[in-house]
Amino acid sequence: MMQFSRLSFLSGFFVILLFVSGSVFAADIIVLKSGRTITGKILSRSDKTLEVEMTVGKSTATITIQVSDIERIEKGENKDVEFRKRWSALKPNDLPGHESLLKWCEDNSLSIQAAQVRKKIDSVKLLLLKEKYPDLWCRPCEASGKLSCQGCEGKGVKVDPCQRCAGSGEIGCRACSRKKQGSLDCRRCGGAGVYERFDPSKGRKVKTRCSTCSGKGKIECPTCSGKQKSKCDDCKGEGGKKVSCGTCDGQRHSYCKLCEGSGVKGNPEKKVLPKPGETKGNTDEDGKSDEKPKKKPVIKKNTFG
Repeated sequence: MMQFSRLSFLSGFFVILLFVSGSVFAADIIVLKSGRTITGKILSRSDKTLEVEMTVGKSTATITIQVSDIERIEKGENKDVEFRKRWSALKPNDLPGHESLLKWCEDNSLSIQAAQVRKKIDSVKLLLLKEKYPDLWCRPCEASGKLSCQGCEGKGVKVDPCQRCAGSGEIGCRACSRKKQGSLDCRRCGGAGVYERFDPSKGRKVKTRCSTCSGKGKIECPTCSGKQKSKCDDCKGEGGKKVSCGTCDGQRHSYCKLCEGSGVKGNPEKKVLPKPGETKGNTDEDGKSDEKPKKKPVIKKNTFG
């Protein structure tokens, strides 16, 4: 009896799971009279309007469509489900298949999936290069032909240190300078920890413990919160001004000299890559551009005023 109830429970659970998964992944294709297609799940419909839930990446949105604008409704499959089927069917070294999938993602406005395929294509190219040249592919750059820029540590920008804070982004707090542990004398009790107040029951002044500083006579500096340092006003706490790295021209990497940026020692395919910082215009052997400098406009003066 227990086995029968357990089996019935499991069968009911799988039926519910299939129903939920079908409702999540099943999608309808709504073709409008303008030619635009909308893919989503129909939530409700009436004689005049149609509510559709659309999925864009990881976010969802509900839109209302006028029935008069709809030409036809086709039953379709969620694009994300189709993408996963195509993605799982690809072989690790199938470069044309990955490129075809990338074009399909771009045509169907799947930006997140397209970025995933684009990143995979780079690794597929490296895999094919290593398979083609098993003994010659460059180990220092992992056959990518690129190395992290040492000038900017792969950040693409350098920080020109602030002269005031020497690049730290912080300066000594002026409010509590040369004070112990970033503290200040309590203003209420003057640093004594107690203050005098008039007690009407006794008819005279009595000393009372200060509640502001809890009798310590010291309070935490409100400017720096006891850290004894505050944000530099000149660089706004950034340590300096960010400038583009001159070594890599902001590209965050430099080409590997061992493989000449080809990923293979000796560069057997004679792959030519532009160097970082190279100008877009044509240059001669001396590095001078063939573009003529722009002349300033000549303004003729009237000698007679």
